[in-house]
Amino acid sequence: MVFRLPARVPMHWNIRGEVDRWGGPWEAALLIPALVTGVYLLILALDWGRLDFKAARGMTAATRRQVRLLTLLLMGTIQGLILGTILSGVTLKGTLILACIALFFIFLGNLMPRLEPNAWVGIRIPPTLESREVWKATHRLGGRILVVGGALLLPVCLLPESLATIVFLSAAMVLMLIPVVYAYRLRSTEK
Repeated sequence: MVFRLPARVPMHWNIRGEVDRWGGPWEAALLIPALVTGVYLLILALDWGRLDFKAARGMTAATRRQVRLLTLLLMGTIQGLILGTILSGVTLKGTLILACIALFFIFLGNLMPRLEPNAWVGIRIPPTLESREVWKATHRLGGRILVVGGALLLPVCLLPESLATIVFLSAAMVLMLIPVVYAYRLRSTEK
């Protein structure tokens, strides 16, 4: 497959969907798989107990497997889109990547309420790490927000690319900010 890629391959796109960094065929074919493999092996090492990061304690093996699967699915899909568009000669639509991220939000939102307190995955801020009740309430809310927000962001991907990117990133920041503010408010009422 690498030999079919052109000598110059787009590697990064700006907010307008224009290529702003080029790379070689080997970089295009191997960079994302290498990153995914590294993340996969790190989480797998946690599953096997080879690494004992204090931050990973509290996560069940099932949760780590789900996080590993979500990471593999998201990055593998993005890699497939990038290579598929390069090989077919069509221009990659950034809105396809945004749609993948919106779907990732939905899947992650379903996982969040099941996360136990840990410093590896989740909303890891002082209020959630200091109180199990704040952690659980924040992740229940955060999960709902990600599922609903991800579903609402899917139609945004039908907008023109530059507008979709601005709306998507702005909405994603709000989606991430709401549970953080909620956690701090909950913690302040606990004291």
